[in-house]
This record gives sequence, C-alpha cells and structure tokens, in this order.
Amino acid sequence: MPYLYKSPAKVNLFLNILRKRKDGYHDIQSIFQLIDLQDEIIFKKRNDCRINLKCNLKSLEQDNLIIKAINIYSKISKIENIGLDVTLKKNIPIGSGLGGGSSNAATTLLALNEIYDHKVKLPSLYKAALSIGSDVPFFLNAKNSWVEGKGDIITSIFLKPAWFIMIFGKYNVSTSDIYQLFDIPSEPVDYSYDNYMSNDFKNDFENVVFHKYPSIKASYDILSSLGDARMSGTGGTTFVSFDTFESAKAAISIIPKNQKAVLVSSL
Repeated sequence: MPYLYKSPAKVNLFLNILRKRKDGYHDIQSIFQLIDLQDEIIFKKRNDCRINLKCNLKSLEQDNLIIKAINIYSKISKIENIGLDVTLKKNIPIGSGLGGGSSNAATTLLALNEIYDHKVKLPSLYKAALSIGSDVPFFLNAKNSWVEGKGDIITSIFLKPAWFIMIFGKYNVSTSDIYQLFDIPSEPVDYSYDNYMSNDFKNDFENVVFHKYPSIKASYDILSSLGDARMSGTGGTTFVSFDTFESAKAAISIIPKNQKAVLVSSL
C-alpha cells in the first residue's frame, strides 16, 4: 500500500544573523511562512530491509536527507527491519533557500511515525529532526513560526494569507558557502515582532548573495519595482508578496518572460 505525503517549501520573511555558536551553528531570528510549493513523497513498505529511493532528479537518488531521516528513525524507533520504496517528485528547486531538503526530511520522520504506528514520541522526533538540520524542526512543527536559536526555538504565529511572486535563481546556492562569506556583526541587533509589523527588517544575506550572483540581484531589482522584495534563506529565490491573488496575477504579467516568475500562495 503506497502512502503519499506533501512536503511544502517555506519563505523567510526576514532573516537576522546574531552570532556564531560554539557548536558551529548560528543564532538567528526569522519568520518562516509555509507556501503552496510542494514536493511529493510516496512511501511503500518492502518485505526486505532495502531502501530504494527514486527521484525525478537523478542526482538526488544517492545524497538525500530522506535516507538520513530513515536511518535515524530506524535507530530511535528500534525498528531494524525497515524496508521502503521511496519515490520523490521534486518541485522545490535545489539550493533555492526554500528549505526543500529539510522539508523532505521532516516529512519522512512524520510519515514513518504514522506508517509504523507512532513508535516515537514527539520530543524524540524533534531531537532527531534537529540532528538532521537546523530547519527540519520547523517543518516538523508544520506551522508558520517565529524561529530563533539555531532553528530549535519555534513559536507558532498567525500570518495573513499572502500570494508570492517568486523568481528562482539559476544557481544551486550553497548555504555553507554563504555563511562563510558573511561577516558576523560585532553588535548584533535583536528584532522584535514590532519590527516585523512596521516592516523594519531584511535578510542579512542579501548583500553577500547579490555580490556573488549578479543575476539574483537583477531578479530582486525587477521585483522591487512591484513592492518590498526579499530574498529567502541564503538564496537564490527572490520574492515579493501581495495581499490578494488578483493583485499578484496583475503584477506577474509585467515581469519579463526570461525571468520565469511563478505565483504561489501561502498555506
């Protein structure tokens, strides 16, 4: 029996980098909003202990956080005979700052816990999620959130529905590379929810990414003519939000076709 799960992307409405931690991660502040751009993952039990992963992007069939999540779940659940055929339909661009890999890992943990009769309690799932990546706990929570710490302090918040015009960068932007290029502020400023409400915030990585990838900056400039443009995560997706579908649809019609802009909604 196949089990189908949707694995959503997110956008960072802002991203503030505070400091580097002793464990190698960074303390951040951000708002993560889920969007209706989703990968699809199908799990089907096998009668043996093999894990077979097939994907519409062949490069993801070997190095994939889904496999890591399965191995971790097997360990914490003490289920040694997990055998699965996994089919991943990838719709979220790789290296786009939209959290696709982290979402896939979180979706896998949740899926396996349902398929194997909730063998693992939620606190243990969160601990497992954080061991995979800093964004994975957010996707496990699956709610729009104010995120702090290294991604492990998650406060669910209400966000108004929104429609996003997005332009995906042409490059697979490496998160680790961008962090290495970023200069940690000597006097970091803590943002509050009031800063968000007054639109007094930004993505700290924008200058670094725009300098390294001029084409991403060009897309950002085009979107800035339509509203308050932003970049998600460490790039290279740039976006601008609208309050109504009608206004977003009207705006996307004037973007040059070579930008390949897409329109997605919040979840």
